[in-house]
Amino acid sequence: MLVKIIHPTPLETRINADMKKILIVDDEKDILFVLKTYLTQKGFDVVTTLSCDEGLNIFYSVKPDLVLLDVNVGSEDGREMCRTIKDQAEYQHLPVILISANPYALKSYENHGATAVIHKPFDLENLFLLVSSKIK
Repeated sequence: MLVKIIHPTPLETRINADMKKILIVDDEKDILFVLKTYLTQKGFDVVTTLSCDEGLNIFYSVKPDLVLLDVNVGSEDGREMCRTIKDQAEYQHLPVILISANPYALKSYENHGATAVIHKPFDLENLFLLVSSKIK
């Protein structure tokens, strides 16, 4: 699938204040680029980061409507970030989707509070459908 990069105009930037926000945490820059580009074209406001530590800081400042979170983020475990978020009462209902190439890493996703999982490699349209069904 060919992904076209769209740069918002100043008017679009003001309108985007009402867009649903997605935080994506993954240590693979190519995946972050493709996901941000694709989901932005689909109408979401997307913020990305390469680490869970930075992801938590961004999470608390941006307050996203959904988190896409890789299980293995360098030496960090995305499941722990998920648990940190979900252990807080105000975020228990926030959708967090875990992503991993390792199917065994996703088996216990509910134990970490994740809403859903998606396996790498994934189809962008299927990812969009999953995100759209979970985001409020």
